[in-house]
Amino acid sequence: MARRTCPTCKKVVEEKLEKEGNKVTKSCPECGFIFVSYVKGKGYTIFNSVEISENRTSSN
Repeated sequence: MARRTCPTCKKVVEEKLEKEGNKVTKSCPECGFIFVSYVKGKGYTIFNSVEISENRTSSN
């Protein structure tokens, strides 16, 4: 598992990995802050309730 500094509780923690069907969530075991949540195969990632598409196009 990866170690991260939680922005909420300011502690260095091991990510808590939860798998629920195709949904994967990595969170802080101390305060419950969600580092990242995503659905496998859907093409998007959710960072702190903000959805980011993995199929972004660049504008040149």
